[in-house]
Amino acid sequence: MTRLPHPVLFWAANVLVPGAGMVLLGRMGRGVLLAALWGMSAAGCLLGQVWSAPLVRVVGACLMVWIFAISQVALLAGLRAARRRLADPARNDKFKEALAAYLRGRYDDSEAVCRDLLRADPDDVEAMLQLAAIARRRGDAAAARRYLGQARYLDDDGVWDFEIGRELAALAPTPVPAGK
Repeated sequence: MTRLPHPVLFWAANVLVPGAGMVLLGRMGRGVLLAALWGMSAAGCLLGQVWSAPLVRVVGACLMVWIFAISQVALLAGLRAARRRLADPARNDKFKEALAAYLRGRYDDSEAVCRDLLRADPDDVEAMLQLAAIARRRGDAAAARRYLGQARYLDDDGVWDFEIGRELAALAPTPVPAGK
């Protein structure tokens, strides 16, 4: 996809069901969570009306408003990040440069490029995975696990699950066979 659909599509979906805009943007985990929380709040509000429980109705309505506001802010951040990724056609070239430096053993150069990519887009899972691989190669398992945890958090769709699992497996200590 070289162009983002018109933002009104995302906003309209997000107004109808908070979180739906995030789902359309590809942030499945966040979008579904916000939609489910909003739905439970709406159900609580309706049940408060049916049971004549004003406190339940007020709490449900307040939660609905808060979740709606949170979903709008999250959608705005997601749209900004998507625009940044699409606006920078040189991003792939930069990442290729980081990968080439890593393969040549120039970890400092690769790390610098990845940090530049993350400054431009804090949601760049590939750059986060590259930093984890660099930390693992340097023997810093704690930093590698921290980067992998951030990558897993950013990867709502599970697209990078295999790579994250592979890096975590590479960090695991190799078991010593019994009797040796």
